[in-house]
Amino acid sequence: MFLATADFLLGQTILLASIELYHRAFGVRPPDIWDSICLSVTAGLLLVAFMTARGAYTVSGILDDHCRIKTLFSGWLFVFFSILWLAFLTKTTSTFSRGSLTLAFAVGFPILLPGHAVLARGLKRLLAAEKLVLRTVYLFYSGVPGKEQGIINKLGQQGIAVCGVSNIENDDGTIAARSVHAAAAAAQAAFRNGSYGAVYLFCSWDQRKLIERILEEMSRLPLPIYLFADAYIDRILAGCPLHTGWQRAFEVQRVPLRPAERLLKRLFDIAVASLLLLFLCPLMALAACAIALENGRPVVFRQMRRGFGGKPFNIYKFRSMTVQENGTQIRQAQRNDARVTRLGRILRRSNIDELPQLFNVLRGEMSLVGPRPHAVAHDDTYSVIIASYAYRHHVKPGLTGWAQINGFRGETKELWRMEKRVEHDLWYIKSWSMLLDVKIIWKTALLIFSDRNVY
Repeated sequence: MFLATADFLLGQTILLASIELYHRAFGVRPPDIWDSICLSVTAGLLLVAFMTARGAYTVSGILDDHCRIKTLFSGWLFVFFSILWLAFLTKTTSTFSRGSLTLAFAVGFPILLPGHAVLARGLKRLLAAEKLVLRTVYLFYSGVPGKEQGIINKLGQQGIAVCGVSNIENDDGTIAARSVHAAAAAAQAAFRNGSYGAVYLFCSWDQRKLIERILEEMSRLPLPIYLFADAYIDRILAGCPLHTGWQRAFEVQRVPLRPAERLLKRLFDIAVASLLLLFLCPLMALAACAIALENGRPVVFRQMRRGFGGKPFNIYKFRSMTVQENGTQIRQAQRNDARVTRLGRILRRSNIDELPQLFNVLRGEMSLVGPRPHAVAHDDTYSVIIASYAYRHHVKPGLTGWAQINGFRGETKELWRMEKRVEHDLWYIKSWSMLLDVKIIWKTALLIFSDRNVY
């Protein structure tokens, strides 16, 4: 309620002040004050209505930073275009200047955002300290003994207080029936002695008989019962739902990037790769001349790699070694590797040897950000050892990636290092966003001269 009131007051104040300031700054006669007040009040009401409809004033809406910023921007955009539409319908477009409305739109979001951010930070601190209770619940738990305390702690950090816990035997026989009856009796006694608003049930979804018994026993209480998804079901429900008209389905394996996302990523790749080639062209020419003087030709080393969907392509690099391996047996570069030339050490340390891959990006074989492509020989080896390895080919390989900025770059002498690299690559594929790509590129730039895993 406090945040909604603040948005209403700020929304109308921003519009009213922008109209007055704009007209005074340019020496133009302002519109009638009552017309301005009516317009600003309408703007405040529209903003609050939009934010309420999108759940921006709920605890989850306030705590989710990305959702909060997106909703607030969308709400202010909605207000701006709604005001223009209302002005058009009421034929009052000549009353309010376009400049004053544009000024209000430009300054409104930056003014509204800090208030939301401060409230979110304060709310997070109160919840983390478990000083704010938004709801009291009773907990039914069927699982590994002792782990229910972790659930209680996590709920407490979300403002949910647990007034009682009933541990249930997970056997489907007589023991389970007696356990459920005793648990339900304890929950009913707690309801009579105090009050709680809901029942939370944590158990595996394959325990259907157990769930049915709990629902039957608890049907005496007029309370909502929420069944929380176990780890397996949670992964399924996280997928995008499909409504066929008669039944719902959940996406258990999503397309890593949908058509619009692929187009956005491709346009970003072309724009950034083109700019980098334009600015780095003198440096690349200098590196090519230095390689030719030290080791002769060829200047560029080509090696077969697998790209999107496992399709093979030739990756380009400035030659930094005395060998040009491209077969079934390829040895990774090691610390103090005798195959690396003197100039090659500088090129590899500064990542200049990777710059020709910008042409791979323009050709559409690679992306700026994605799982780093490995030699085909290494792909064949690790795809047998690591079950999820092949999922790396669900997106285009990249010049840099999430694994690289998190320390899993270079030689993978131990198997666990490759497993962690694959784990980070798969997280990137599942969590892709344009902002994540920008973040990875920025962190890569900061690591160029400080990464100790490059040799």
